[in-house]
Amino acid sequence: HKLLSEDGYVILRDFFTKDQIYNLIDSAKKIFEIQFKERNYSGEFKENMIRLFNEDESVFINCGKIIQQGLIELYQISVDTKLIEELKDLGIEFPNLCTRPVLFFNHPKLAKEEVYYKTPVHQDWPSMQSSSDSLVVWVPLVDVNEKNGSILIYPGSHKYGDLSNSVEGGFAKIDGFDSSRFSEIQPELEVGDIAIFST
Repeated sequence: HKLLSEDGYVILRDFFTKDQIYNLIDSAKKIFEIQFKERNYSGEFKENMIRLFNEDESVFINCGKIIQQGLIELYQISVDTKLIEELKDLGIEFPNLCTRPVLFFNHPKLAKEEVYYKTPVHQDWPSMQSSSDSLVVWVPLVDVNEKNGSILIYPGSHKYGDLSNSVEGGFAKIDGFDSSRFSEIQPELEVGDIAIFST
């Protein structure tokens, strides 16, 4: 795919149905709702998430671990037949998972450090050590834009190889990243859209 090889990313609109994404979200919420019910929380879901995080961070983290390690719907999205075929069309001859799928809860009130809700400039390859043609499939669970924190992409930066200084907190950070070398984009994506980019 020319755009992927030149710019290092491609945006695919309406790739998944909204129902597929909402089903994933509902399933992830159910893990937390078990704890809300146990504690007789009666607020809205977001309020209850913040309350649980503040009152029992270890239980909050364990709920997240259950989602990351075994939520069937998360893995179903990752191995969706349409996605596998798309990756083959993009030139990945033998698609496989080099790391487990991850579902992020990005909110400043659900993190004690900024890195846990606002990811620093980084590359994924150094922390994953996968093949040189590996890709990330980024699936927003809500409509995202510049205001609420859509992904930042630096087209062409993949051609420079490993630019990272260190791997901390699972991220290969690029200290002193000179963004003036690249034309940064921050795409607006709706539920169902995906971004695929070089690690």
